[in-house]
Amino acid sequence: MNETNNIASIVRLRDMKVPNDYPHVAVLFNTIEPDSITAQSLEEEDLHVPVTSNLTRNEHGILAGFGRTRVVAENEEGAIIGYGAAFRAPWTDPGQVGSTFCVHPDYRRQGIGNMLLAHIENWANERQASMLLSTVHDWIDDSLPFVTKRGFQLDAHVFDLLLDLRSYDHVQKDTAEQAKRSGIRFTTFAEVHGEDSEQKLYELCVETAKDNPGQFGSLPPLEQWRNEFLPNDISRDDWIFIALDGDRFVGVTQLFTTDEAGVLYTNYTGVQMEYRGRGIAKALKQLSIECALKEGAHTLTTDAEESNAPMQAINRSFGFLPGKGHYRILKQLKG
Repeated sequence: MNETNNIASIVRLRDMKVPNDYPHVAVLFNTIEPDSITAQSLEEEDLHVPVTSNLTRNEHGILAGFGRTRVVAENEEGAIIGYGAAFRAPWTDPGQVGSTFCVHPDYRRQGIGNMLLAHIENWANERQASMLLSTVHDWIDDSLPFVTKRGFQLDAHVFDLLLDLRSYDHVQKDTAEQAKRSGIRFTTFAEVHGEDSEQKLYELCVETAKDNPGQFGSLPPLEQWRNEFLPNDISRDDWIFIALDGDRFVGVTQLFTTDEAGVLYTNYTGVQMEYRGRGIAKALKQLSIECALKEGAHTLTTDAEESNAPMQAINRSFGFLPGKGHYRILKQLKG
């Protein structure tokens, strides 16, 4: 028996125990990507997730509803060296199951990733899911070959972009000039706040996400979207910049805080298809940069899909430089 099989034979998978495993799973994630998660954030995330699964079939017999499985891999000393989860939310496109998995760097290439993926895929197949989704880091060697050998296909490559605001050229041409001449005006959500505006903003995000290469599947319902897009703890209404044609919302970009002091994040930028090519996205991006400068930030981050040439060009024109990212991967299942 080779070393890989020897190691895998003394590793066991078990269901994740909450709250006891929160700190240990957080340590595992942070070993792979420092400062990426905390035990508290894991616990807070669970507060928004139903305790009991409620998987069903829709009118077409396709998997729907909510359900998940979470397991950890333990070595013979009882230390958590791997994590795997499969899940679906009620707003996810029918048949789809999301997943995530990771292995401690000291235990890679020893069969543990295979164990975790096998558990995830078996869980999805037993529930007759039709597609399994996941992501792997682009900065971990052999991450993409590992999953492609196991039947996954590359769907998108999304990576971070960083702008050093300390070297940003403040004397840039007013990028909104062209858009303003065509009748577009710019405001913030704080200036148009209300239920009607919230609905318009939601509909704008739903529409623009449909052809965003970095987005997979549909956005969640309004209530869930509100929690994710309008979180009071990391964003503000005056950090949401909106392009208007009359009273129609035609473009948006938004800033979030991050866990790192002086670093802000551009969460989303989108423009209605028929309004593209008029400089709206670039004008919105400049407004967000100027806001970040006024807030005293030294770095602005965002992310973009590799094939999204228009947004890549806009970001590069302002001086954003590429950083780490992830591959979004898909696997067709029998369901």
